[in-house]
Amino acid sequence: MAFDWDPILFVNLVLCIAIVILGYLCYKKSGETLPLYIGGAFGLFGISHAATLMGLKVPLTIPLIIIRTLAYLLIVYALYRYLRSSLIQKETRQAWVDYFKDESGDNEKSG
Repeated sequence: MAFDWDPILFVNLVLCIAIVILGYLCYKKSGETLPLYIGGAFGLFGISHAATLMGLKVPLTIPLIIIRTLAYLLIVYALYRYLRSSLIQKETRQAWVDYFKDESGDNEKSG
């Protein structure tokens, strides 16, 4: 196993590690799962970068493709959950606004 020095991959690995740590800390602080999913995806990217730096790119081509694909799918899933959650919150907020408009409109008509 030979170490293949590539400064771009090394910087990517360091940044992946930082994002994993920040994702975990944000999750612990806020309880939101989105930072955890993003951190997990970048952890998978980091595994891929580390394996490439260790000279395992060729023997682990298929597993690295699977790992990167899982990382991208994790990001897609996280964004889908976020979008779904924010749309539900928006619909709920609008329902309450409509409810209170109807309530205040009924009081004015009867008074």
